[in-house]
Amino acid sequence: MIQAWMTPWLLIAIPVLGSALSLLLRSSLHRMKTWTLLTTVASLLAAMGLFWGLNESLSGMPFLYLLPLAAFLSLLGQPLHRDHREAWLTTLLLLGLGLGILTSQGPSRDGLVSVLLSLLCGLIYRHQTDNRPADWRGMATYGLGLAAMLLSLVLPAPASTVAVLVTCATLLPLLPLHGGFVAAITGLPGNLPGFVALLLPVLGFHRLLLLLPDMTDTMLRTVAILALAGACYGSLRALIQSRLLPRFAYAGLAFFCLLWWYVAGTGAAPVQAVVYLSAVGLATSGLLLACYAIRARYGDVDVRSLGGLVYPMPRFSTLLTLLALAALGMPPFGVFSGFVGMLLNPAFTPSWTFALIMVVWLSASWYFLDVVQQIVFGKPRPDRRHEDLRRTEFASLLMILLLLLTLGTAPSQLFQLSATIPPASVATKATAWIP
Repeated sequence: MIQAWMTPWLLIAIPVLGSALSLLLRSSLHRMKTWTLLTTVASLLAAMGLFWGLNESLSGMPFLYLLPLAAFLSLLGQPLHRDHREAWLTTLLLLGLGLGILTSQGPSRDGLVSVLLSLLCGLIYRHQTDNRPADWRGMATYGLGLAAMLLSLVLPAPASTVAVLVTCATLLPLLPLHGGFVAAITGLPGNLPGFVALLLPVLGFHRLLLLLPDMTDTMLRTVAILALAGACYGSLRALIQSRLLPRFAYAGLAFFCLLWWYVAGTGAAPVQAVVYLSAVGLATSGLLLACYAIRARYGDVDVRSLGGLVYPMPRFSTLLTLLALAALGMPPFGVFSGFVGMLLNPAFTPSWTFALIMVVWLSASWYFLDVVQQIVFGKPRPDRRHEDLRRTEFASLLMILLLLLTLGTAPSQLFQLSATIPPASVATKATAWIP
């Protein structure tokens, strides 16, 4: 029988070994991609088996299911190309680190977080283009998160709590520590932006849940102010972006800051917050994968240079429209269900800041629908060659939509069995997973 302490290392070993064995298949792109997909399926099955066998030791559910699914879907939609091999292998390494962080405790967890931040710095440095300031800000942000994580091991409370909070804010983006998230979304190659859009916020939120009982009222008020400013800043930056990747990155910042604002204002993270976080991450991932389909065909073009794809690319147009509606918070998808569920929770009390949050939310209807208007219903460009989604691309985006629909229509049933309460030593505040 597998012991509880072995769980993180087993979940790490499966993707890492899968990545190593994939190197042996690098001469055949088809076999290499197939093996990486099988590795993500094996990670999902292992997480499911360990959950039912060691339920009391896993406090990272339901994210243990979502991360392998997100890795699988991000890999599935990628075409076969030798330039994608590194991204496939890196996806498996990141998946292993993510699963290990969710299931480990104490120094082991902090060590894995440090390895993750170091890897992110290396990836951004390796793939930086034209010496972009955004890349250097991203490396500086994750470097700061790494330094804070290491300092938290030696600092006394409450300084150690502040240090861990800084690390959380670099993963689950919060103003002014959002530079790493933006750099990862806009600078990493292949399917990596689509995967890290869910992976990094999930890990930051999971660590925040464990940290929440130790946060003082002053910390919570400070975080609430930064979150409110970050939501406004992200929306304004998304409004002025003419390219897809930066627009979706800043839109993600705005929506994740809404979650920070709620958690800091209420001191609680109900199950609806888990639904909201999962839905925002999945919706952002789907939009980034759809964006990659555009980039694979036309390059990193301005939104205004595309248009009229509704007839020549009907499958892409339909899925992009639905993903945009899901991302901006339309029912019956998970973003709407999670956010409304948080507002209806007894822990929430409306205040004047809620009016500003609604303005931020409504601004999303402009920058998301503007993408649909420009690309799907804009002026046709007969000079461009059109190619609709391939079967794997279509399947990947469709499955993300189905997951968002599942989150929106049956959140309680989905999370009631898989959401577990953090260990008793840290569950001393209103951090309820079960509604």
